[in-house]
Amino acid sequence: MKIFNFLCIISFFFISNCLVSESQVLFDVTAKCELIDPSSTCKDNLNYTQIYVPTGYTQAIIESSISPMLQKASVLPPDCLSSLKNLLCISSYMECNQNISNITPSFPLPSYPCKQNCDKVTEVCATYMPLLAGYVNCSDVRNGNPLFPPIETEYNLTSFGGSANKEIQCSNPNMASNTTMEPLKFCPSPLIWIDSETIKNKRAYQETTPNCVLPCPTNVYTDKEYRTKFYSESILFSFSTACAFYLIFTFGVFPNKYTNRNWIIVYLGITTICLAISYAVQEARYGGGDWRCTSDPGRYKSSEDGTCILGGFFFQIGGLGTILFLSFYSFDMFLTMNMMTNKYFIHTSVAMWVLNIFYAVLPIKHYESSIASAGCWLSNENNMFWQYFCFYVPSYVATFLMGIFIISSIYKVFQMTVIFKSIKDKRILLLNIRSIIFLVGIMFCVCFSSMYPLYVTYNGDDFTKSVEVWVKCLYASFPNGEEVCPQIVFPQFSLRYLNAVTMAIIGIVGLIGLGIDPYALQIYRESTRFKYLLGIFGISWGANSPQPLKQNSNTTDSSSGSGSGSGSGSGGGNTKENRKSQRKSRGVSIGMKKINLSASSESSNNLLNQSTNSTGNININESNTSIDINNNNTNQNSLNQNNNDNNNSNGTERINGENV
Repeated sequence: MKIFNFLCIISFFFISNCLVSESQVLFDVTAKCELIDPSSTCKDNLNYTQIYVPTGYTQAIIESSISPMLQKASVLPPDCLSSLKNLLCISSYMECNQNISNITPSFPLPSYPCKQNCDKVTEVCATYMPLLAGYVNCSDVRNGNPLFPPIETEYNLTSFGGSANKEIQCSNPNMASNTTMEPLKFCPSPLIWIDSETIKNKRAYQETTPNCVLPCPTNVYTDKEYRTKFYSESILFSFSTACAFYLIFTFGVFPNKYTNRNWIIVYLGITTICLAISYAVQEARYGGGDWRCTSDPGRYKSSEDGTCILGGFFFQIGGLGTILFLSFYSFDMFLTMNMMTNKYFIHTSVAMWVLNIFYAVLPIKHYESSIASAGCWLSNENNMFWQYFCFYVPSYVATFLMGIFIISSIYKVFQMTVIFKSIKDKRILLLNIRSIIFLVGIMFCVCFSSMYPLYVTYNGDDFTKSVEVWVKCLYASFPNGEEVCPQIVFPQFSLRYLNAVTMAIIGIVGLIGLGIDPYALQIYRESTRFKYLLGIFGISWGANSPQPLKQNSNTTDSSSGSGSGSGSGSGGGNTKENRKSQRKSRGVSIGMKKINLSASSESSNNLLNQSTNSTGNININESNTSIDINNNNTNQNSLNQNNNDNNNSNGTERINGENV
């Protein structure tokens, strides 16, 4: 049907111009008969040699009008072109009948084309008859005589002294010429003529009319729009890649401990880098020129080209993988808010990676680029089977599930607002709200970038219309069409630009929603790998961290009273300062707090004195107090607690080496 759309470029006014019987007087008394020129285009289509030349015409004039028209008609399929050429030739070079008896003056009469020739055109060119109907009408009548008589034409020659019903047989073309008829290799510049076998064997030709393909590249946006898109993508993909590496190092390399959330963020970082790689491949200039074009004129890259497979594979891994792992992240958040854990996290992760790679490898022979694409992606052959099976269906299922988890999480956050209403510290609530906003924003990016290709596919007529107008102009303005025809400009560039931006900012949005977090700062504070890396460059991390408190034989610490009775007054005066110190240190162990509380209480000292009187002398050694700088040494805390319990059960207290 695409040929039908373009065929209106061929007005076939040459039929009305070349069918001389249509415009001339029925009796041309000055017409003459001539031998057909051996070099004529129509010589092999005629089964006679004497042709009818009307007054004011020469064979050169007739030939000059036929040749360019046959070139324009070459866009038709071979069978239609062959029949139409036969009709054109016998209509332009009509058979000449001379020596008509009993007429004065003597003049020749033409043989009109037989109706079967016209019927053959309407049969084999049925698809194109709506365009040809104004020029090929097999029932047309001229001056009372059928233009295409079934058998013969009757002339009334009584005014010239002849018969009242002189019969002249209609003419047929040389039917043997049909078997050798081949279409002319003609396409108006800059269209390129490619034989049908080559187009069939090698995909990614953008065929407009039969055997005429678009050149590669064919620009479909203005130069300003191309520059805007290029610079925006280059900047955004560069920042997005840097953000992806930050997420991978923060949550995948430096942590001392790993959580499910850490791994999912690492997965998203990897898929974001894959998207950036696909962009880098498609923007590469191998030897100059457009990356999409091959060495074959007019052919865009397909799975026959290694770089197309590489770009398509990474784009599929990055695009589909980002959608899958974002749904995985929303599921993990849903479980966390409902105090549940994913017991099969490893199995789920492996399954999703296998599924993602499977959908990228399966269509390995069906990646291709086109006039409208920036790089290689799934082809739309076989009724878009590969696009639906390998991308649209899994991505829309994952997006649907992500929407359910996000809505459930929003409802949970709404419930949390009631719980945290009376609590001044609402940091947990705010962090959850931020996560929800991140997921909603990233879901918009995912939905738009995945639905835009489908929108373009189902609204293809809006885009191909620009190509049709351009090609029609090339034919109508031949041979100067390339200079006078305006450039192709696809509509809705703003949507195309937004689609490019939503894919390019995935890593940046991930940094804002996942990487800027108090938990990320905690990872760097506690990371042994990060400290080791800084140590290589002579940088000390955590040099000002709280150290174990210094002790002597007379006092416990700044919050402990003197064992000799200066007591609680000293401890009470430093209570506020002690609390600040504990909050800053983040590592004061539970055992340390218990010792401080017992030492600062005068009643506890009295209780110990009473115990001394009843049991005798008690050796009190210096206590082992500890400050857990990293807030992770739970084993030491347990050991301190056990020692305190054992000492209490034996009637022994060890406080700063004093006998109580």
